Order: sequence, then structure tokens, then C-alpha cells
Amino acid sequence: MTSETENKGMPIYLDETTRTISDSLEKIEIDAWFPLNSPAHKLWRCLESLRDLEELLTDSANQKNATKRKRKLKIAITPLYSLIISIDDLCNDIQGNKETRRLLEVSKVKEVSEIQKRFSELLPHDHKAVVSTVRNKLSAHIDKKNHPSQAQKIGDVITAHEFGRWLHICLHLMLDLTKLDIYTWSCKAPNEEYVCFMTNEPYIVIIKPEGKKGAELVALNIANGSPRNAIPEVIGELVTHSQWMFKKGQPRISNLKEDKKENWNTFKDYSHIHEKNL
Repeated sequence: MTSETENKGMPIYLDETTRTISDSLEKIEIDAWFPLNSPAHKLWRCLESLRDLEELLTDSANQKNATKRKRKLKIAITPLYSLIISIDDLCNDIQGNKETRRLLEVSKVKEVSEIQKRFSELLPHDHKAVVSTVRNKLSAHIDKKNHPSQAQKIGDVITAHEFGRWLHICLHLMLDLTKLDIYTWSCKAPNEEYVCFMTNEPYIVIIKPEGKKGAELVALNIANGSPRNAIPEVIGELVTHSQWMFKKGQPRISNLKEDKKENWNTFKDYSHIHEKNL
């Protein structure tokens, strides 16, 4: 007969530490979530571009001078292009990395392939594409062969609506990809004797690698929030700061709402709102 005082297993506690995904400009000592696997690292790259875009676009709606506003968009083409490439890299990892692919059902991997193709149709980004040309010849640096008249011709494509359309295509796809349960993270351990990681949200595993009998499980805690929350948080800010780019009646993301978990792929059914000539 088991007594009430007998050890029935390891207790699980709520970890009340507030963390977000690591910022490249913050000191490493800050307690944050760090990517532990390949898709998490690629998601972090996407987030870094989103953060740069948020910083550039925060005050753009209040800029009264049309030329200065357009110059801000020209500068913002570089992190937007970085976001586009990082999204592609994440999609490629899901399909081509066997360690990532095995985390998903075959049907979901196929859906990722389909929406990546749709992404390229809506927002071409090969080396000859408009967004690539603007980034390479006018935004990331000023091409040495550019004459002012040529630069003006390239810059003519940077309209507020077109930039907003490109941005919202990326934001829509990012929100869907973030829902996939493929990301693993590490965080700051109590001291150097331990390691902390999360491979199955919301459980934080604390391990002592060199215990008395080898690696020892020390604790199992519950995180008070998902690392992935950082993505919709910054996207929500970008949605707000980009509304001025669209005229009345032009389709755009107007606000965010939580989707049902089983309906992760909204890009498949609603990407038509981002078509150029609507």
C-alpha cells in the first residue's frame, strides 16, 4: 500500500520568467530564448528583419514630406528583401532538412511547398525581380553604374501601395509558418552545471549533463509564454504602421486575430487578396 508521503514523481512548476526571442543587439547575458534547431534559427532570422522593418516604419505614417517618406521605404527595402530570403530559407528547410521534415505530417510539408510557390508568384524575388533590383542597385548600396536618371527610374517602382503589398504578403506567410510545431529553443540555466531547453512547448527541461550517474533530469517546468509570440507581436506593430500605404478599398491585413490551431494554413485560401491588380 502506497503512503501519501511516498515520492510519486518529479513536480512540475510554472517558470514565471518573462522571455522573448533573443535580439541580435542585446547582451548575451539577458535571459531570452535562443534557437536550438535549424528551423528556429531561420525563424529568428525572419524576426530580426521584422524588427528592423518595425524600427524603420514606426514613424513613416507621420512623415509629411513625400520624398522623405519614399526615402524611408527605399531604405526599408533591404530588410524587406532579407525577410523574403529568410522566409524562403525556412520553407526550404521544412522541405529539404530531414530532421525538420520528420517533425511534420507529409501533408503539411506538401502544403509548405505549395504556399512557397504561391509566395514566389505573388512576390517574385529572383535576381531579375523588381524587389531584388531595387535592393541591389538603390537600397543596400548605390550601384556605381547608376546615373541619377537611372536611379530615379528604379526608384519609381517604390510606391507606398506596392511596398505595403510586398510587406503584407510576407507578414501573412510568416504568421502561418510560425504556427508549425517545429521550433526548439534554449534559455539561460541556473548556473554553468545545467542546461535548459524546450523541445516540446510549453515544457522547459533542465538537465545536469555531468551528474553522478551521467546526464540527470533535474527539473521540468512550464513556460509562461511561447517564444513564437514574439512574431505576431512585432507583426501587429507593422500592420498598424503600414495602414497608410493603402488607399480605401485596397486589400490589406487590417488587424490580427487568433486562428484555430487546426487551420494553420490561411495563406492557401486567402493569398488572392494580395494580387497586384486588385
